[in-house]
Amino acid sequence: MSEEPSTTGVLGSVRQLEQALESTATIRAASETRLREARSEASRRVAAAQDEAAATAAERRRAMLAAAEADAAEISRAGAERATRIRADAQDRCAAVVEAALALILPADGKNEA
Repeated sequence: MSEEPSTTGVLGSVRQLEQALESTATIRAASETRLREARSEASRRVAAAQDEAAATAAERRRAMLAAAEADAAEISRAGAERATRIRADAQDRCAAVVEAALALILPADGKNEA
């Protein structure tokens, strides 16, 4: 009978070890599941941040393009105004030169000397 308590003790120890291993395996599986979920959540957050960064960059580009278009329109308008003033000045000067040339060619009294 001395062997039975020893066998029972060994079997009990083996069962305890099996339970500990099973518990460890369960804990590990749960930890791996939580780790996968955390990685998945992190991936979703990274993707969302990348999408937000891309949208922000696109909005900045749109704003910069709008500002550049406004600047270009203002530069074009100012150039057109300057061109109009220069054209009018050139026409006035051309008319003055033509009149001066005609004054040199034509007699002062307006009669033709033919």
